[in-house]
Amino acid sequence: MIATFLGVSLRDLPPNPLAYNRDAVARLTVETQYRVCAMSLYAGSVMVLVCADTGLPDWYPIQLFRVEDSSIPNEWRFAFYRDSAHLQALWGYEDMIDDESHYDGLLEREVRALEKFFSRCS
Repeated sequence: MIATFLGVSLRDLPPNPLAYNRDAVARLTVETQYRVCAMSLYAGSVMVLVCADTGLPDWYPIQLFRVEDSSIPNEWRFAFYRDSAHLQALWGYEDMIDDESHYDGLLEREVRALEKFFSRCS
């Protein structure tokens, strides 16, 4: 899946403090295409994982993008978290779904999680 950043500010989105910080600055370039490496349903918002301009993976609301290529990689997997109030579902590469520590590891910038991310999404 390929998505183009529209340059929309997080402040322009409906408030959803559990899913994203409206005061954050998207570290993306307007009208640049990004490969979507995973998707989540988090607190009711569809989020996409892309490699930001910082060179690190970040989750952003899908509303910030225009989807250019909607094809989903054949190797993607899916997980549904019935009892979670926040992380409700994930779609993505094998480690994202099968390794319970990987999602949090990316958020915490753990070396092992970042290595897996870059090996799957480069």
